[in-house]
Amino acid sequence: MLRVNPTGSKSWYIQLDRNHKQKIADVSVLTASVARYRAKDILAGRALGRGPLPGNAGKVSLGKFLEGRYSQLKKRQSRYGQRDLRRLHAALGPLTEERLENLSLSKLERWRLKRERRVNPATVNRELSMLRTALAQACKWQLLLDNPAAKIKLRKSPPPRQPRFLTPAERERLCRVLAGRSDRVSTLLQLALNTGLRRNELFALRWKDVFLGPNPSIVIHKTGRFQNARRKIALNRSAVEALTAWQSNRRKRSYLVFPAPSGGQLKSINTAWKRLMNEAGIRGFSLNNCRDDFAVRLVQAKIPLSQVRDLLGHSSIALTERYAAFTPGKCQDAVACLDPR
Repeated sequence: MLRVNPTGSKSWYIQLDRNHKQKIADVSVLTASVARYRAKDILAGRALGRGPLPGNAGKVSLGKFLEGRYSQLKKRQSRYGQRDLRRLHAALGPLTEERLENLSLSKLERWRLKRERRVNPATVNRELSMLRTALAQACKWQLLLDNPAAKIKLRKSPPPRQPRFLTPAERERLCRVLAGRSDRVSTLLQLALNTGLRRNELFALRWKDVFLGPNPSIVIHKTGRFQNARRKIALNRSAVEALTAWQSNRRKRSYLVFPAPSGGQLKSINTAWKRLMNEAGIRGFSLNNCRDDFAVRLVQAKIPLSQVRDLLGHSSIALTERYAAFTPGKCQDAVACLDPR
């Protein structure tokens, strides 16, 4: 049909049904014959399920969609669903105010470019994947005609960080510095190097979870965002001697193994850690790198990766395979089996 406005402007329209019309273009842009072809394309798309959204379906904002029905769905699917949605909502920023029907490829691309200036590409890929899944569900619920996030290709993630572990010279200097010391930082360092505990697991460690009698060990419960299963880590002689000396020399009694000076849980040991590393002449080695050193030493001692995974508390063997390259003689043994006897 041709619609003539009181102002004199003319537009081509198509009547989809009794209650819905759709504008094709202005008369000055398309001729009648081209408008008819465009109308046929619109009708064909409607027959394939790409018609206009029912009612005010697309009027809801992206933020309301994530907080409403979709949030309840993710809560039923996973216990971490709502936590992930809160992180996605915070990452999207002003984009959450956009209506679903107004989301476009260009807007999502602009959001990704801004986001990549603040966080790592791997984080942006993870957020984009969550957004793609959410918009795909909106299409299933007929709240959105097309998923613009599906057209965005994920960036190539950078290669994984190489494990940082102590060289023999660094280990020798560190042993000389730690000899005879039983303060908080030196004990925490020795325990981290001999157990591979995470930073938050060390800070939250309680004396009731430490067993220094026969078969000494430490029991780690669910802590923080690492909701892996409860695990038990055996203690070697170095760890037992360090903990025993710290237990007898500590000034304040606390249920925590490494309490803060105020008596509560530690938040940071950066100052004391830097002082200790400077004294040992070690650069670029953090408390988190103690896990790398622990895992590399186990692999170099030919401990199976399955046992290393259990000691580190990894949820998947794929996380532990990054240390497989440090297995001694791995490639040499593989090709040696081809030699004739």
